[in-house]
Amino acid sequence: MTWEELEERLARGQDERTLFLPQDISPEDLARYAAGLANHKGGTLFLGVSPEGKVLGAQDLHPLQVTHALFELTQGLLLPYVEVVEGPWGRVLALHVPQSPAAIAVGTGRVPFWDGRRLSELKVGQSLPEPDFTAQVLPAASLSDLDPVEVLRLRRILEERGSALAALPDLELLFALGLLERVEGEVRPTVAGLLLAGTSLALKRLLPQAEVSYYFHEAEEGYSFREDLLKPIPALLERLKELIQARNRVRFLTVGLFRLEVWDFDQEVYREALVNALVHRDWRSKDAIQVHHYRDRLEVSNPGGFPPGITPENVLRHPPKRRNPRLAEALYRLGYVERAGSGVDKMYRLLLKYGKEPPEYRLFPEALTLVLYNPELDEAFVREIAEAQERLGGFSLDHLIAVGYLRRVGEAGLEELARALQLPEEAARRVLSRMERMGLLRKEGGRYHLARRDLLAERALALLEAPRRRQEVERALGLSRKRVLELLRRLIREGRVERVGRGAATRYRRR
Repeated sequence: MTWEELEERLARGQDERTLFLPQDISPEDLARYAAGLANHKGGTLFLGVSPEGKVLGAQDLHPLQVTHALFELTQGLLLPYVEVVEGPWGRVLALHVPQSPAAIAVGTGRVPFWDGRRLSELKVGQSLPEPDFTAQVLPAASLSDLDPVEVLRLRRILEERGSALAALPDLELLFALGLLERVEGEVRPTVAGLLLAGTSLALKRLLPQAEVSYYFHEAEEGYSFREDLLKPIPALLERLKELIQARNRVRFLTVGLFRLEVWDFDQEVYREALVNALVHRDWRSKDAIQVHHYRDRLEVSNPGGFPPGITPENVLRHPPKRRNPRLAEALYRLGYVERAGSGVDKMYRLLLKYGKEPPEYRLFPEALTLVLYNPELDEAFVREIAEAQERLGGFSLDHLIAVGYLRRVGEAGLEELARALQLPEEAARRVLSRMERMGLLRKEGGRYHLARRDLLAERALALLEAPRRRQEVERALGLSRKRVLELLRRLIREGRVERVGRGAATRYRRR
């Protein structure tokens, strides 16, 4: 390494693979930082440099002295190559630290880990953070593997979002999105860069697993149409939307003054499912994402299961964990994902709002399938939900989950509803009690039921704001004499209507 190359490296500052340390650091702390670098991605540790990148000098240290100390303090697991770089401002030792195949501990019970900003320590036996494959630079990748047309597409997306990034020159824009890195002074694309703006040839050569296969099934057996897509993610999502929408049916419902569109598969829901598959898949796996489109369901399967700690039973409540942070961050800046990890919430809310079932997760040893169901449309239920939300000022997601679950099963106890809500029983009890007070649920014998709206009674009560004869109620509601008498007697028993007068002068009015 020349002095000019050293100055260029120092000017870029510290990152995941670069560390600056003064020469007076203790051998133990030096070993912790070097092991922390090895436990992540490996990299270069510059000894004799301030945190700001200013050369302080390391005249008093000999390379053999450094390597011997690191060898001893890491039980022989760390032996970096030490390069001496001298120039007008002093002498710097560059320790080239390889990535370690196994966790290196320093001292008793602690494993250091450098993440680019700080040194943290994990307990021995605790798994190291999973490396972000999408932040890596593939050895054969070069700047020519990026498609200028796809870079322009990214710029247009940012312009539509009103992002200040859209005003940056191409290289600065790509660096800001995390799609480029400097490797030994050369600008090269990250895996995330290839996935978002790579040419078709580059994807085929370097990332063939980026392919997504779409199948349309007229029946359960076999498929009637298939298309294999190997495109950068924005172009890929656009084509998948075209394929699904071409076979996506819509129904129109009128609720009050509003007209609702109820699709077999809501566009926001299936886009969220597709983006989740791309963000959370295991990009090291050579398997492709598969989308199977049936009339009654849409299945999206991706290699790799849930991140550690997340299961189908807690996916709605677990704090978000991203397997591929670099790709997720770029997609967030482009508006494809929410930083807060609210994609699952959005899918639940939109599905339940239109009377559909919540998403189903099928977990396999090396894959995950998300199923979006398309049951028969229950127009009355969708109208009830829309009217109730307007009347009550909107439902929370918890309300939608409980109402949707009880609609499917009829009745349920607290334990069962707590599982559906993915909440502790006490928290679920509070949600259900509030829903009782809102008139959405009723509880009988420890079991919860839906308090479905009595639309006929509501029409009658509105009519009886002024006293009416029975015959007037019959004509207004279009009911027989017997049905109207039954309705009026029930409303009188419930204390909502009273009868005034006798004989031909009998009138009914709302209490």
